[in-house]
Amino acid sequence: MDSTDDVSQKRAELERCPLGENGYDVAPFGRAWAHYNMFQTDRRIDHLNEAITLYRAALEFRPIENGAYDRSWPLHNLIICLSYRYDIQGTVDDLEDAVMHGRAVIELRPPGHPDRAESVYNLACNLRRRFTEKAAIDDLEEAVELHRAALELRPSGHPRRSSSLHQLALCLSNRYDKLGEISDLEEAITLGRSALDLRPPGHAHHGASLYNLACDLQKRFQNRVVIHDLEEAIKLLRAVLVLKPSGQPCQSSSLHQLALCLSDRYDHQGVSADLEEALVLGRTALELCPPGHPHRGVSLYNLACDLRRRFVTKDVICDLEEAIELHRAALELRPFGHPRRSSSLHQLALCLSNKHDKQGSASDLDEAIALGSAALELCLPGHSDRDVVLYNFTRDMSKKFQQQGGIPVLHRVDLRHQAASVAHPANRADVASSLAGLSQHYWDTFQKQATLADLDEAICLATFTLELRLPQRSHVDISIGAWVQRLSQGSSDELVLLGQAADNLYTLANYLRVRFQAQHKIADLHEAITLYRCLLQFRPTGHPNRASSLHDLAQCLADCFRQQPTIAVLDEAIALEQQALRLLVPGDPVYAMSRRCLTACFQMKMKSNVATTSSSVLPVTYVEAAAHPYWHFVRSGDTDGGVYSQPTVQRTVVFLQNVQW
Repeated sequence: MDSTDDVSQKRAELERCPLGENGYDVAPFGRAWAHYNMFQTDRRIDHLNEAITLYRAALEFRPIENGAYDRSWPLHNLIICLSYRYDIQGTVDDLEDAVMHGRAVIELRPPGHPDRAESVYNLACNLRRRFTEKAAIDDLEEAVELHRAALELRPSGHPRRSSSLHQLALCLSNRYDKLGEISDLEEAITLGRSALDLRPPGHAHHGASLYNLACDLQKRFQNRVVIHDLEEAIKLLRAVLVLKPSGQPCQSSSLHQLALCLSDRYDHQGVSADLEEALVLGRTALELCPPGHPHRGVSLYNLACDLRRRFVTKDVICDLEEAIELHRAALELRPFGHPRRSSSLHQLALCLSNKHDKQGSASDLDEAIALGSAALELCLPGHSDRDVVLYNFTRDMSKKFQQQGGIPVLHRVDLRHQAASVAHPANRADVASSLAGLSQHYWDTFQKQATLADLDEAICLATFTLELRLPQRSHVDISIGAWVQRLSQGSSDELVLLGQAADNLYTLANYLRVRFQAQHKIADLHEAITLYRCLLQFRPTGHPNRASSLHDLAQCLADCFRQQPTIAVLDEAIALEQQALRLLVPGDPVYAMSRRCLTACFQMKMKSNVATTSSSVLPVTYVEAAAHPYWHFVRSGDTDGGVYSQPTVQRTVVFLQNVQW
């Protein structure tokens, strides 16, 4: 009996069963199974839709599990159909239903149930699908845990063991992509080899195992730069292409991956034949990914990158023009929120910068700078591409200033020397030096012209400079805020490592305070306070600049009190100025400024109607005051425990205002 006759028979059985009679739920179950089988044969979505509808109908008549019916089976089959439909149509609701029903099936199949392994495996696969859709790491972590559990239930000799090995390898490879733990990639490669051993030539999934193992070997090459991994990946991908007839849509991913590997080998060894073959494969892959294809964006992007590689080697402008056109098309397919948008922005910026170098168009350079800035906004600290994006952005900014003549001649020479000295984009020290020079230029321009846009640029570049001069931990960038938090917790090793960044901390804090004074944005002031506090740890007692740092922090805290009156903040400002004055001598420029700031703080203290200073403040004691050469002008007996009372403070303020120090 063929599939059509099977469906007709099941439909007739359903019509013969009145509502409520035994067997009514069995008929839709059988019809659903027949439709699912037809879908497997002709891949028509209407058969899959009908199967899903009928499985839902069957479940309505099996609301709970009982001895007569096994509710887990229609649930299990519904999950399979929903997963298929999600893969075809991408409807997230289908995936959510599949996950929900998958959890229900596992409850119906407790440990010891003969079909538990299958249910655990299917839920893990759907959780990985959802991770791919939503990038929620919890889904991936749970998928790894479930696949490990399923693998234990599928020991050596189990017919589905290779599937569990393969899927667990995929999850670990995804987790490596997300978290960067090399141990995940190593385990993925080991599991991939085990799966391939169980899927010899002739096995239905031999090609899939070859492909995924090749992808993981390429990832390891990119991490460790061991050429053997890349050579093996290329060999495996060539074997995959032999298994896939030419022109089939499924061939595009293998063509694309092989092109990537050949591009990597070209970058490593410089053999032009590898690049030429990568271009041929890339064009073929793009032909198999017409508009609307889910992989068209990545095919456009990678072909464009290879064309730019050839332009750099052969200096043929048509390659660069085509690369720009392809990158623009790829960028349109990667809107805001797309995980690879930053890569497209950066690569298009590189192409436009190259075009500017070739043809001298200022508009190309301006667009390259705008795109580079947009890429930086998406490549937050910790992003694997942040260093290279920063470097190229700095290089383009240097070009712009050199053309405009806005940087003094000596400074321009320094920038060209710095750019030329960077042998690799990840040379953080040289990149930071260039950024610091550009930031200083914007600051100088702001001081002359008072244009806030220049101050904004100075702050932006100073932030990047500081970020690059922070130490790296396990090859992962840490944000400025994270390092400051480490210091606040008393991490002495971080203090030693960050000592070289102290000047950059000071510069950025100053810039932020100036912007606060211009725009009155409290966030700038709070950030400046945080940086000044951090800076104090690099300037302990005895440091020649400690007094000025105490004064700078006190000024910011006084400004903060003016914006958000909190007496503890004012008390701290007073205490800091007192400490600064003890370290200074009359005649020092900072001494006069510190005295004026302390006077202003005392005045604010009086206006706040607080009779005594907070216990957290280091007060001006009677002994300290008596030691001052001008004490006899304000000497008074009205002290309380050696601390100035309010009348004494008032007379002191009047004296400080009128006496020349």
